[in-house]
Amino acid sequence: MKRLRIILPVLLILALATLACGLDLSKLSGVKEPTPEATEVAGGTAEPTATKVEAPEAPTPTAAEAEAEATATPAEAGEEEADIDLIGSMSSMENLNSYRVAFRFDWKGTKGGEPVTGYMEMRSAFVREPPAQELHFEGQGLQAGEDKGLGKVSFIQVGDTAWFYESESNTWMQVPAGQLDFSEDMFFKPEDLLKNFNASKGRRSLLPQEVNGVQCYKYTFNEKDFAASALAEGEAVERAQGEVYVAVDGGYVVKLAIDADLSYSQPTETEMFDKGNVKMTFDLSDINQPITIEPPAEAKAQAGGRDDIPMLADAKVEFSSAEFVSYKTASSITDAAQFYEDEMPKKGWTAGENNKDMIMDESAILSYTKEGETASIIISSDEKEKGTTNVMISITKEQQ
Repeated sequence: MKRLRIILPVLLILALATLACGLDLSKLSGVKEPTPEATEVAGGTAEPTATKVEAPEAPTPTAAEAEAEATATPAEAGEEEADIDLIGSMSSMENLNSYRVAFRFDWKGTKGGEPVTGYMEMRSAFVREPPAQELHFEGQGLQAGEDKGLGKVSFIQVGDTAWFYESESNTWMQVPAGQLDFSEDMFFKPEDLLKNFNASKGRRSLLPQEVNGVQCYKYTFNEKDFAASALAEGEAVERAQGEVYVAVDGGYVVKLAIDADLSYSQPTETEMFDKGNVKMTFDLSDINQPITIEPPAEAKAQAGGRDDIPMLADAKVEFSSAEFVSYKTASSITDAAQFYEDEMPKKGWTAGENNKDMIMDESAILSYTKEGETASIIISSDEKEKGTTNVMISITKEQQ
């Protein structure tokens, strides 16, 4: 477990997102509404829902059943001792053609004598051909003792185009997928979930059962099944109950639930708590089924920027948001500048007094104002692509 570093892959995703748009991680806390679902499933449209996978609750056994269970051998109970490789089972998902994942991580306890609580929830989907993937994240209590409101992050990639959303600005941004290295760095890798939270053995069912349309073996484990090498110095698993369903064919995790009580004799700032409880659930569905992934309408709208900001007909958008648009065109600098001189007034913008003087052979800098906003347009030659012109448009509001 290494000091609850199970949560670090998620924070890494958010840190990378921060580099892209300036998201303040300290504002990622209390969530009241689910992130809008932006995926259509073949045969119908999925309704927006907040996916929350609860750990299964076992029925309370009778006294006779409890005594029989306590004295039964693994074989008599319909199970056998077996090694568990959760990380390897997660990695096996790489061989699937499509799937959806719902993951949730909850914690509560005390830190420095103060109560702490929080959760992280992720929903993702993946399609190999045509290539597409998405991830929606929301969380609360990532900073102990603080509650600074709603926090959500979404990534959607379809082919070579990606969209990014963060709740602080409540806006979508469009960027080339390769520019964000979305597929390599930002997309959720399931095996990271259990890198430092790994049981080494457990009990496996003798017969498989169907889970989410897949034949699976069920493994169960408890606090005695965690290898000492998986624990940090001073860390103790006081109680744990877990179960995982692993596909008979393919060896990938289909469903997982862990409920554990942890404590640290030498707690540091990296832990969520000094002593407390964690719950983790993982659910894999729509395995190798038709899935269509596409951005919501508000994200698609960013491809064209604002309605009152025109773009040349052959514009190839590089980045787009409500405040900034960047695109490439085959038009010359002079022609592109003339286009904005002609079209911006039609959209209600007033040209700056020095615009004519700022149109040159190698660049053009234009300025327009409207209703307390200023649109600054920079047009320049692309140094890497001959015959290509770059256009960047930024919108700023007057300070009140």
